[in-house]
Amino acid sequence: MRATKKYLSKLQEPLIEERPSSLLSIVVTIPAYNEAETIKSIDALLDCDHPKGAVEVLVNINYSETVSGCSKKFNKASFQVLENYAKIKSTDNFRIYILFFPNQDSKIAGVGWARKQLMDEAFRRLLGAQNEDGIITGFDADSSCQKNYLVALEDFFESKPRATGCSIKFEHNISGDKFSLEIYQAIILYELHLRYFINAQKLIGTPSAFQTVGSSFAVKAKHYAAVNGMSPKKAGEDFYFLQKVIALGHFYQLNTTCVYPSSRISNRVGFGTGPSVGEISQNGKKLTYNYKSFKEIKKLFDLLPSIYEKDFHPEDSGLAELFIDYLIKQKIEQVVRNLKKNNKSFERFKAAFMQWFGGFQILKVLNILRQTEFFQDLDVVSQVNELGLINKSDSALQLLNQIRVFDASV
Repeated sequence: MRATKKYLSKLQEPLIEERPSSLLSIVVTIPAYNEAETIKSIDALLDCDHPKGAVEVLVNINYSETVSGCSKKFNKASFQVLENYAKIKSTDNFRIYILFFPNQDSKIAGVGWARKQLMDEAFRRLLGAQNEDGIITGFDADSSCQKNYLVALEDFFESKPRATGCSIKFEHNISGDKFSLEIYQAIILYELHLRYFINAQKLIGTPSAFQTVGSSFAVKAKHYAAVNGMSPKKAGEDFYFLQKVIALGHFYQLNTTCVYPSSRISNRVGFGTGPSVGEISQNGKKLTYNYKSFKEIKKLFDLLPSIYEKDFHPEDSGLAELFIDYLIKQKIEQVVRNLKKNNKSFERFKAAFMQWFGGFQILKVLNILRQTEFFQDLDVVSQVNELGLINKSDSALQLLNQIRVFDASV
């Protein structure tokens, strides 16, 4: 309760004047910039089975002061259309609010800032409804979802009262006539990469291995405050934010519903799905982290019993030179001493070490190791086959279909 009050005191004035319903339990947040199909995404939510509590959908139409006149005109028109749409479609138990933030400072404008504005307001409104256990979800203006999306979220958090948040099952559309064959082939490879990246971490024993996709996650309001809210980064904001939530513990995978993100090319952010799909569609292939890099990290984890029992000197560990250099820069010897001092059993020490060496650290090490020939990036199909989790295949589509089933079963 202290964290929620503290975070609430940091917020600016409310963005929405109307008081929330006393039954408010779920707030869906949707950033939108140059989006032509936002209504379809809201319609998907309107078509959902309705949960016991009230629902709000907050949409943030925003753009930087530096965008073209054409983009400004498009987004202004979108706001007017969506505002009228919201008035028509809103009900007492399902309210839609369209927020408009034009000409934002280019230093802060971006999807991270848009998500933060939305999620801060969602947090405020749930607290206004006296519901710090209320649910804030991340969604996108080009996404859809299964009909049970809202009910599944409500059921999940009711069944796991200690849950801080969850990563929601997602599947990109990988066929149809909306995009070219090259785009569908690209999204198959990109999603395969996302699933490989998480499964490789799970195989080496990483407890923080969860998908961090902006359109498919949910957190409780009080835990949103506990990590000081959404990160206002221009890209990768979902990863950085969710790593903090995951570190709180009691974070889960929700597989009883599904979100369907768009497969399109986009240049709205510097990296992520849109830019990756564009790059893959041009190159015809997707390189990913070498599985040997994950195995190298596992060598460190395997040393933990020895590290706990005696002094640890990274230069004597037998790890790759670049990895050793990184650990020294992170002052690992001092970190280990502090962890031993504060954790009087090996189990507690290991848990604390794995929390310290979480998703941020793993990503940094992978990016360092990939600079060498031995750990260089390799084709994603070959690396998925290296995992040994599913039947091997040279077909990216076959591998994706298999690994989707595998991921949904664990």
